[in-house]
Amino acid sequence: MSTRTLTVRSLPQETYEGLKKVAAARNRSMEAQARAILVESVERAARWSSAAVLADLSGPEELADLDTPYVRSPDRPRPLP
Repeated sequence: MSTRTLTVRSLPQETYEGLKKVAAARNRSMEAQARAILVESVERAARWSSAAVLADLSGPEELADLDTPYVRSPDRPRPLP
């Protein structure tokens, strides 16, 4: 797998300090914590996008009985089967 580098400029001080605290609490470097946050966010967005496509194809009424991230609260999504 190929990796890329990302530089983040002009990060708000509060965000920087928050990331530093979270990384320390998880015994990670700030870089490793930022990477984990980005990976999780992109994976979550991909799951939500898939659920939205299903909803568009079948209509939200038909998805109401399914256990999909589309009908769950955004803070507890589940991956699609």
